[in-house]
Amino acid sequence: MTLALTSIPTGVLRVRNERDQGYTVVAADPRAQRRLWREYLFGAESAYDRHGCAAALELDAVISGEGTALFYAILDDDNQVVGGLRVQHRFDAAAQSHALEEWAGQPGQVDLVNAIESRLVGGVVEVKTAWVDERSPLAADVAGQLSRLGLVIMEMSGVDHMMATAADHVLRRWESGGGRVDESVSATPFPDDRYRTRLMWWERAELQARTSPETWRRMRYEADMLQTLVPQSSSVRG
Repeated sequence: MTLALTSIPTGVLRVRNERDQGYTVVAADPRAQRRLWREYLFGAESAYDRHGCAAALELDAVISGEGTALFYAILDDDNQVVGGLRVQHRFDAAAQSHALEEWAGQPGQVDLVNAIESRLVGGVVEVKTAWVDERSPLAADVAGQLSRLGLVIMEMSGVDHMMATAADHVLRRWESGGGRVDESVSATPFPDDRYRTRLMWWERAELQARTSPETWRRMRYEADMLQTLVPQSSSVRG
Protein backbone atom coordinates (compact mmCIF):
# COMPACT_ATOMS: atom_id res chain seq x y z
CA MET A 1 0.00 0.00 0.00
CA THR A 2 1.07 3.61 -0.43
CA LEU A 3 2.26 5.28 2.74
CA ALA A 4 0.77 8.57 3.87
CA LEU A 5 3.74 10.48 5.26
CA THR A 6 3.58 11.65 8.86
CA SER A 7 5.81 13.88 10.95
CA ILE A 8 8.55 11.22 10.71
CA PRO A 9 9.61 11.08 7.05
CA THR A 10 9.97 7.66 5.53
CA GLY A 11 13.26 7.10 3.76
CA VAL A 12 14.36 4.22 1.57
CA LEU A 13 17.91 3.15 0.75
CA ARG A 14 18.57 0.44 -1.82
CA VAL A 15 21.94 -1.31 -1.71
CA ARG A 16 23.71 -3.95 -3.81
CA ASN A 17 26.85 -5.69 -2.61
CA GLU A 18 29.83 -6.94 -4.59
CA ARG A 19 28.10 -10.36 -4.94
CA ASP A 20 25.19 -8.64 -6.69
CA GLN A 21 22.88 -9.34 -3.77
CA GLY A 22 20.55 -6.53 -2.79
CA TYR A 23 18.71 -5.25 0.23
CA THR A 24 16.55 -2.27 1.14
CA VAL A 25 16.69 -0.16 4.29
CA VAL A 26 13.42 1.51 5.30
CA ALA A 27 13.28 4.23 7.96
CA ALA A 28 9.77 4.81 9.24
CA ASP A 29 7.36 5.71 12.02
CA PRO A 30 5.89 2.49 13.48
CA ARG A 31 2.44 4.07 13.66
CA ALA A 32 2.50 4.79 9.92
CA GLN A 33 3.84 1.42 8.78
CA ARG A 34 2.23 -0.99 11.18
CA ARG A 35 2.60 -4.11 9.04
CA LEU A 36 6.31 -3.59 8.48
CA TRP A 37 6.73 -2.69 12.16
CA ARG A 38 5.18 -5.99 13.24
CA GLU A 39 7.26 -7.97 10.75
CA TYR A 40 10.39 -6.32 12.14
CA LEU A 41 9.38 -7.09 15.75
CA PHE A 42 8.40 -10.69 15.07
CA GLY A 43 11.72 -11.17 13.27
CA ALA A 44 13.43 -9.77 16.35
CA GLU A 45 11.46 -12.15 18.57
CA SER A 46 12.61 -15.14 16.50
CA ALA A 47 16.23 -13.95 16.55
CA TYR A 48 16.20 -13.34 20.31
CA ASP A 49 14.56 -16.72 20.88
CA ARG A 50 17.28 -18.50 18.89
CA HIS A 51 19.82 -16.96 21.26
CA GLY A 52 17.80 -17.83 24.36
CA CYS A 53 17.09 -14.25 25.43
CA ALA A 54 13.56 -13.56 24.15
CA ALA A 55 12.56 -12.08 27.53
CA ALA A 56 14.90 -9.13 26.91
CA LEU A 57 12.78 -8.04 23.94
CA GLU A 58 9.71 -7.25 26.10
CA LEU A 59 7.50 -7.57 23.02
CA ASP A 60 4.22 -6.84 24.79
CA ALA A 61 5.59 -3.52 26.04
CA VAL A 62 6.87 -2.27 22.68
CA ILE A 63 4.50 -3.70 20.07
CA SER A 64 2.15 -0.68 20.15
CA GLY A 65 4.98 1.50 18.85
CA GLU A 66 4.20 4.31 21.29
CA GLY A 67 7.65 4.20 22.86
CA THR A 68 9.44 4.19 19.50
CA ALA A 69 10.09 7.36 17.52
CA LEU A 70 11.24 5.56 14.36
CA PHE A 71 12.59 2.22 13.27
CA TYR A 72 14.84 0.89 10.55
CA ALA A 73 13.99 -2.40 8.84
CA ILE A 74 16.25 -4.16 6.34
CA LEU A 75 14.54 -6.27 3.67
CA ASP A 76 16.18 -8.72 1.29
CA ASP A 77 15.28 -9.07 -2.39
CA ASP A 78 12.40 -11.38 -1.43
CA ASN A 79 10.96 -8.61 0.79
CA GLN A 80 11.72 -10.58 3.94
CA VAL A 81 12.86 -8.54 6.97
CA VAL A 82 16.38 -9.76 7.83
CA GLY A 83 17.34 -7.21 10.47
CA GLY A 84 16.77 -3.79 11.92
CA LEU A 85 16.62 -1.64 15.02
CA ARG A 86 14.34 0.87 16.71
CA VAL A 87 14.96 4.31 18.22
CA GLN A 88 13.26 5.58 21.35
CA HIS A 89 12.06 9.16 21.78
CA ARG A 90 14.56 11.83 22.81
CA PHE A 91 15.14 11.82 26.55
CA ASP A 92 14.17 14.64 28.87
CA ALA A 93 15.80 12.84 31.81
CA ALA A 94 18.06 9.85 32.39
CA ALA A 95 15.19 8.03 34.11
CA GLN A 96 13.54 7.53 30.69
CA SER A 97 16.30 5.16 29.59
CA HIS A 98 15.51 1.46 29.66
CA ALA A 99 19.17 0.95 30.53
CA LEU A 100 18.44 1.93 34.14
CA GLU A 101 16.40 -1.27 34.46
CA GLU A 102 19.26 -3.26 32.96
CA TRP A 103 21.67 -1.84 35.55
CA ALA A 104 19.22 -2.05 38.48
CA GLY A 105 21.07 -2.97 41.66
CA GLN A 106 24.45 -2.93 39.90
CA PRO A 107 27.45 -0.77 40.90
CA GLY A 108 27.53 0.90 37.48
CA GLN A 109 24.03 2.36 37.67
CA VAL A 110 25.15 5.69 39.13
CA ASP A 111 27.84 6.02 36.45
CA LEU A 112 25.22 5.19 33.81
CA VAL A 113 22.91 7.96 35.04
CA ASN A 114 25.79 10.44 35.11
CA ALA A 115 26.83 9.49 31.55
CA ILE A 116 23.31 10.12 30.25
CA GLU A 117 22.67 13.32 32.19
CA SER A 118 25.94 14.86 31.04
CA ARG A 119 24.70 14.60 27.44
CA LEU A 120 21.06 15.68 27.79
CA VAL A 121 21.69 19.27 26.67
CA GLY A 122 22.87 18.05 23.26
CA GLY A 123 20.09 15.49 23.07
CA VAL A 124 20.16 11.73 23.64
CA VAL A 125 18.30 8.87 21.97
CA GLU A 126 18.56 5.18 22.76
CA VAL A 127 18.67 2.41 20.17
CA LYS A 128 16.98 -0.87 21.11
CA THR A 129 16.02 -4.22 19.58
CA ALA A 130 18.85 -4.43 17.07
CA TRP A 131 19.01 -7.81 15.37
CA VAL A 132 20.31 -9.63 12.31
CA ASP A 133 18.99 -12.89 10.88
CA GLU A 134 22.22 -14.87 10.95
CA ARG A 135 20.66 -17.47 8.62
CA SER A 136 20.47 -14.96 5.77
CA PRO A 137 23.30 -14.84 3.19
CA LEU A 138 23.16 -11.09 3.77
CA ALA A 139 23.88 -11.36 7.50
CA ALA A 140 27.33 -9.74 7.33
CA ASP A 141 26.06 -6.94 5.09
CA VAL A 142 23.11 -6.28 7.39
CA ALA A 143 25.34 -6.14 10.46
CA GLY A 144 27.61 -3.67 8.68
CA GLN A 145 24.62 -1.59 7.64
CA LEU A 146 23.30 -1.38 11.19
CA SER A 147 26.72 -0.21 12.37
CA ARG A 148 26.56 2.71 9.90
CA LEU A 149 23.15 4.05 10.97
CA GLY A 150 24.38 6.23 13.83
CA LEU A 151 24.72 9.36 11.71
CA VAL A 152 21.27 9.22 10.14
CA ILE A 153 19.62 8.30 13.45
CA MET A 154 21.09 11.33 15.21
CA GLU A 155 20.29 13.64 12.30
CA MET A 156 16.69 12.43 11.98
CA SER A 157 16.26 12.63 15.77
CA GLY A 158 17.90 16.06 16.04
CA VAL A 159 20.36 14.97 18.74
CA ASP A 160 24.12 14.91 19.26
CA HIS A 161 24.33 11.61 21.15
CA MET A 162 23.08 8.05 20.65
CA MET A 163 23.36 5.17 23.09
CA ALA A 164 22.84 1.44 22.95
CA THR A 165 23.30 -1.46 25.33
CA ALA A 166 24.15 -5.02 24.34
CA ALA A 167 26.58 -7.83 24.96
CA ASP A 168 30.14 -6.56 24.77
CA HIS A 169 31.08 -8.62 21.70
CA VAL A 170 28.07 -7.30 19.78
CA LEU A 171 28.87 -3.67 20.50
CA ARG A 172 32.51 -4.13 19.52
CA ARG A 173 31.33 -5.01 16.00
CA TRP A 174 29.69 -1.59 15.81
CA GLU A 175 32.86 0.35 16.50
CA SER A 176 33.53 0.60 12.75
CA GLY A 177 30.53 2.96 12.58
CA GLY A 178 31.96 5.31 15.20
CA GLY A 179 30.46 3.88 18.38
CA ARG A 180 32.60 3.43 21.46
CA VAL A 181 31.98 1.31 24.56
CA ASP A 182 31.76 3.52 27.66
CA GLU A 183 34.53 2.19 29.88
CA SER A 184 33.36 4.39 32.78
CA VAL A 185 30.22 2.23 33.19
CA SER A 186 30.87 -1.32 34.36
CA ALA A 187 29.11 -4.26 32.72
CA THR A 188 25.80 -5.60 34.00
CA PRO A 189 24.55 -9.24 33.90
CA PHE A 190 21.49 -8.54 31.75
CA PRO A 191 19.20 -10.25 30.86
CA ASP A 192 20.87 -12.92 33.00
CA ASP A 193 24.24 -14.06 34.27
CA ARG A 194 25.24 -15.48 30.89
CA TYR A 195 25.70 -11.96 29.53
CA ARG A 196 27.94 -8.95 30.14
CA THR A 197 25.87 -6.05 28.84
CA ARG A 198 27.79 -2.85 28.15
CA LEU A 199 26.95 0.73 27.21
CA MET A 200 28.06 2.28 23.90
CA TRP A 201 27.92 5.91 22.75
CA TRP A 202 27.93 7.52 19.32
CA GLU A 203 28.86 11.22 19.36
CA ARG A 204 27.78 13.09 16.23
CA ALA A 205 30.65 15.58 16.37
CA GLU A 206 33.21 12.75 16.55
CA LEU A 207 31.82 10.26 14.05
CA GLN A 208 33.99 11.30 11.12
CA ALA A 209 37.18 11.11 13.21
CA ARG A 210 36.18 7.69 14.57
CA THR A 211 35.47 6.06 11.20
CA SER A 212 37.56 5.28 8.14
CA PRO A 213 37.27 7.64 5.15
CA GLU A 214 35.37 4.97 3.19
CA THR A 215 32.97 4.24 6.04
CA TRP A 216 32.33 7.95 6.58
CA ARG A 217 31.64 8.43 2.86
CA ARG A 218 29.11 5.61 2.93
CA MET A 219 27.50 6.89 6.14
CA ARG A 220 27.12 10.39 4.72
CA TYR A 221 25.62 9.11 1.47
CA GLU A 222 23.28 6.69 3.22
CA ALA A 223 22.14 9.35 5.69
CA ASP A 224 21.28 11.68 2.83
CA MET A 225 19.34 8.97 0.99
CA LEU A 226 17.38 7.92 4.06
CA GLN A 227 16.35 11.52 4.73
CA THR A 228 14.91 11.94 1.24
CA LEU A 229 11.13 11.65 1.36
CA VAL A 230 9.61 8.66 -0.41
CA PRO A 231 7.44 9.80 -3.37
CA GLN A 232 3.75 9.24 -2.78
CA SER A 233 3.71 6.74 -5.64
CA SER A 234 6.24 4.48 -3.93
CA SER A 235 4.99 1.19 -2.58
CA VAL A 236 5.96 0.69 1.05
CA ARG A 237 4.28 -1.77 3.39
CA GLY A 238 1.92 0.05 5.71
